[in-house]
Amino acid sequence: MGLNNIDHVVVLMMENRSLDNLLGWLYTDSQKGPLAYFPQGAGIPYDGLSPGKYFNQLDGEGSPLVYATHPPTAWPSCPQPSQTPTPDPHEEFEFVTKQLFGAKAPVPGAPADMSGFLENYATTNAGHASAGQIMQGFGPEDVPIITRLARSFAVSDRWFASAPTQTWPNRGFVHTGSSDGHINNENYEPYANRTIFNALEDSGKTWGVFHDTDIVPSLTHVQFTQLWDKASNFQKFDKFRSLCADSSSRLPSYSFLEPRFVPEPRWWWPWSTKYPSDYHPPHDVLRGEQFLARAYEAVRSSPYRDRILLVVTFDEHGGCYDHVPPPWGSLAPLPGPTAKANNFGFDRFGVRVPALLISSCVEAGTVFRSDGPVPFDHTSILATLRDWLGLESDPTKFLPSPRIKAAPKLDSVLKPTLVNREWPTIPVPMKIWWKDTAKDTDLNDVQKSLLAHMKRRDSADAGAGSMEHHAVETRNEMHTIQHALDYLRTKTPGPSRAEGTPSSPTR
Repeated sequence: MGLNNIDHVVVLMMENRSLDNLLGWLYTDSQKGPLAYFPQGAGIPYDGLSPGKYFNQLDGEGSPLVYATHPPTAWPSCPQPSQTPTPDPHEEFEFVTKQLFGAKAPVPGAPADMSGFLENYATTNAGHASAGQIMQGFGPEDVPIITRLARSFAVSDRWFASAPTQTWPNRGFVHTGSSDGHINNENYEPYANRTIFNALEDSGKTWGVFHDTDIVPSLTHVQFTQLWDKASNFQKFDKFRSLCADSSSRLPSYSFLEPRFVPEPRWWWPWSTKYPSDYHPPHDVLRGEQFLARAYEAVRSSPYRDRILLVVTFDEHGGCYDHVPPPWGSLAPLPGPTAKANNFGFDRFGVRVPALLISSCVEAGTVFRSDGPVPFDHTSILATLRDWLGLESDPTKFLPSPRIKAAPKLDSVLKPTLVNREWPTIPVPMKIWWKDTAKDTDLNDVQKSLLAHMKRRDSADAGAGSMEHHAVETRNEMHTIQHALDYLRTKTPGPSRAEGTPSSPTR
């Protein structure tokens, strides 16, 4: 088993891009085709895009066909191709359903026809004039970092988000196997679920969450009440890099990495801005590429990299086009088997997202899929950790969700020997001075959720209001990047504490 060679698992979860959007054109050139498949003999080529094959229509049958193409181009609402799509697409459950099934209500078990992306995007501020950009994706030359890593290690063309909806529910699945009954971000109410981090701690295993921020807290920290008293486990990304470099003081068994979701003023020069590094539309994808390159380089240059498995994935598709229908038949999770808002039974997966396995035990150029009826999704990470660390030897110390029990594991993709020792050197891209996100860009829901929790944390001593109160207040007061920067300039870096917990330094 390949995991016998692994001492440290690292997961980097980015934001809001579909597989087609970033890697749809990965293997369109027969000279650059995959070298290996798992499972072997599947006989199905890499399921990416082809010219003139996949399309949507803006006004239904009879209207012009708009095909999936690359590279992205400038549009009235999107002057920089690397910021396609601009503005941010819809990502709530209701809108995702329309993207997948068009105007029709989904018939249980019937495959989605993936026909509604264009019409749904036209209902944003993009309008009809810029709606076509949702059908555009990035070619290998446009996103060279994720492309090079996908070709140098293993990429899945059948990894699905755990639920057809937003960030908070899908991050709930990667940390707990459930969204606690939430089907949208829903006023950013924290989840009471027991997390993988609690399970690790109860079993005597080490863990850490490393976030690329100075002022804004970790999203994982604010989302789960059972982590509020674990502030010392939440550390800066620079600490991750230093642990990778030090063979005597190594990474924890499990590390989770977070990019920067919210633009921050630099504490030493507050009128300069550190922009998001999460790939989230309409942020410049090259900033996401930069952070991915930094994370990869930290692992690549580690003296013990042969003992590290780096998993890179995205929490959800964020409204970006994909042509593969998400499967039905996913099991109801626990807790929260039915959505609180609309009785959705969590019986279908979300849209495909990129997923890479980077390890010396991965054969270069591999495309991997599940070898059983259940596809890979975010709970595959939890199933892999469970078996790798023996966490289910005492079920009371693990997690109850049936999703985890059914999920395929990653160990089968890894070879029992070190087959990929030549990790490529990938320089971190240059700074992108001329492509910064405009200050009047609307804040997305993830950004507002973090800012709302900061507001509640800062007023916690006064006992001011529920999370719903602070969510509404944030939505009313902070609309744009400029509003967020103005608020954050009143804060100082250093403490990293979730609401209701004592302040604790972030090391």
